[in-house]
Amino acid sequence: MPTAVQPKAEPQLPTAKRFTISADQAGQKLRPFLIHTFHNVLVRADTIALLRQKRVLVNDQIVLDTHVLQLDDCVQVDIDALHSIKSRLRGLQVEVKYTEPGLVVLSKAPGINKRTVEWAAAAIEVARDTYEGVVPECDALVPWIAVNEVEKGMGMLVILVNSRERHMDMLEHVDEGRVVFTICAVCHGKVDDSVFAQTSMADLAEQTRELTVNDTSASSDHGLWFKYNHLRPDIFSFISAQATSVTPSSTVGHLSLVQASILYTTSPSLVLRRFMFELDHPIAGSQNHTRPLTNHKDKGTLQAFVSVEFPSLAATSIVTVSEDVPPKLLNVCAREAKFFDRRKEQARVEMEKLSASDSALDFDLTKSVPAAYVSGRKEFCGFVFHVTTDTLIPRPSTETLVDTTVEFVNKRNACETIKIMDLGTGSGCILLSVLLRTTNTRGIGIDISTPALSVAHLNNNHHKLTHRAEFVHASFETFTVDPHVVSRGLFDFIACNPPYVSSTRASRMRASIENEPMLALVADNGGYQAYRDIHTALAADARVLARDGCIAFEIGKGMENGVRSIFGDWVEVNAVRDTQGVLRVLVFQQVMHGTN
Repeated sequence: MPTAVQPKAEPQLPTAKRFTISADQAGQKLRPFLIHTFHNVLVRADTIALLRQKRVLVNDQIVLDTHVLQLDDCVQVDIDALHSIKSRLRGLQVEVKYTEPGLVVLSKAPGINKRTVEWAAAAIEVARDTYEGVVPECDALVPWIAVNEVEKGMGMLVILVNSRERHMDMLEHVDEGRVVFTICAVCHGKVDDSVFAQTSMADLAEQTRELTVNDTSASSDHGLWFKYNHLRPDIFSFISAQATSVTPSSTVGHLSLVQASILYTTSPSLVLRRFMFELDHPIAGSQNHTRPLTNHKDKGTLQAFVSVEFPSLAATSIVTVSEDVPPKLLNVCAREAKFFDRRKEQARVEMEKLSASDSALDFDLTKSVPAAYVSGRKEFCGFVFHVTTDTLIPRPSTETLVDTTVEFVNKRNACETIKIMDLGTGSGCILLSVLLRTTNTRGIGIDISTPALSVAHLNNNHHKLTHRAEFVHASFETFTVDPHVVSRGLFDFIACNPPYVSSTRASRMRASIENEPMLALVADNGGYQAYRDIHTALAADARVLARDGCIAFEIGKGMENGVRSIFGDWVEVNAVRDTQGVLRVLVFQQVMHGTN
């Protein structure tokens, strides 16, 4: 009698994790579902490996990773606790630097928070080959305790212990000054020996102590800061610091790489930030008591641990754990030096081209004074103009406004004299460039700044255009009714480069614009106030603009919709991008209503 064929046994994963697909999960493909479900347990590569190894079943069947899950499907995943712990550890940028029973020093990368570091310390202990206990689930590990404060945004060394008793022992060592943290940081300014001289350090420590101790209400900034962070008032007395290098910078003058050792605190990076801030050499960064660095905004604080020294809890010895200065900090300094050399060479070539004096060629770029202000000259639209700190330095982007104006002139009858108004003229470079590039034009430049108008007159004489150009003192609010302007008749075209930098943006640009006149740069209402004032003036009395005349504005990046809204009752006749592809100029024409 033939043997009955036994049915093929269905695959079984007896130790698997099981999931029942909910309505929210239905419709997902298996692979994305697993990656999302185990993102806190497995790295992506290990999740994919489970599928390839046939360790995932859906309704007791092996399926493709593209299988679409249905409501109430049963998903089984064969994964043991130790495997998940090791997988998650592989995905963390955490390195063991020192270990002894019940204590470990980890080096963590920026972006890893305190909770993750404390979990990692426990996971490293369980993942050792010598571990003999029962391996708990990945999320059930009892975290170790970080001795020093962990800051997510910076790379640092962290001392961790596995019990409250060891934690108290380490805190006692900290309170007795036997734990030394050494941090390096990129700081603003030129830090030399005088900054850390014994007398200045003692004065700072005494001043801080008096401010803190005498302010019993702790209402001052000092009092609140020390009280909130549980710091002793003389903490600055226990900082030993030195500058290891100084780099010239064309944006902030100098950058200094400072290395400091701090005692009596578990928050050394916090203390160092405040310490350097009080010395007026803040660390480059975006946290409290730091100062942003151009081209490195919103990228964390430029400081990192380089060593920690402490008494061993397992022996009568001193443990020292060291790291190299992170390449990130060194690269920032190298980049600033490279930019400085490039800017210096550009400035030298520019001043030689402008026939600057020998003394001007020896200018110090670290003082952040633009080369144009040193030489007193700037090339714009192929012509050289005098500039001072009473006028803006002409930008290449503003040449787009000149090009737009010249294009308007060239489209008109060549036999007619086209009258141009330069509203907010500054050095006069816009109006004079238009006149130099055309023959059938004459114009007027208007500015509220008398010193700026003096520079415009100087440029007018220099380019021998006094018979075609004149300059008048007036404001955006009054130029349409100013008798000196109205008496010149109707203008065919108004070119205007108004102040359009918002106060918020100006604070972020401080280093790059600190030498230029704020009146010509910064405007209220998010940078739109000048456009509003001009629109109001033209709406109240348009006697300065010809019937078919136009007004062209330079605008900041992303401001087009705001300016269009302000001039919504005018017709937009042109929109021009600069050489970088940014919409830079908007041209409007007033709506003319017919007459009976």
